[in-house]
Amino acid sequence: VGDAEFSEVMLVDFGRAVDLEEQAATSQTDARDILFIGEACKSDMQCVAMREKKPWSFDIDTFGLLACAHVLLFGKHIEIRKEKNGRWVLVNSIKRYWRKKLWVKIFDTLLNLDETSGAAIGSRACSLRSLRKEIEEITNEESDRLRSCLERQLKLLPSNRNKL
Repeated sequence: VGDAEFSEVMLVDFGRAVDLEEQAATSQTDARDILFIGEACKSDMQCVAMREKKPWSFDIDTFGLLACAHVLLFGKHIEIRKEKNGRWVLVNSIKRYWRKKLWVKIFDTLLNLDETSGAAIGSRACSLRSLRKEIEEITNEESDRLRSCLERQLKLLPSNRNKL
């Protein structure tokens, strides 16, 4: 953490993949403007746009990211529900000691659609950049704190031990 060599995680699943560059070349349009309509997976893994029968593109990718995060946090598959106010939320509650404010923001941003355009908020590059920046700031803060704790513990070890 905090070291560029170890600061990335890559999750890859091309079980169902669409080559947007090929689609763009065929349709003579920008890959970022390609939209799909319909369902592309089992109902429990459908992004919000699919569930609401709206066009989707990168929404399915951001939903997949959320599904991975959910499994890492809760140890089980993601379940979401639509509230009376129209917002989509997790069925499971995020524990307060999991940096609840951050995780609620991540799930809310990546799950929900823009009320005006109907497009996925989380699929916008600006939303993803903003979330990434916030996560990096917290990670950097935590890595400094962890490094400080380890350095204090190292001072408690007998001097004949090798330094970390």
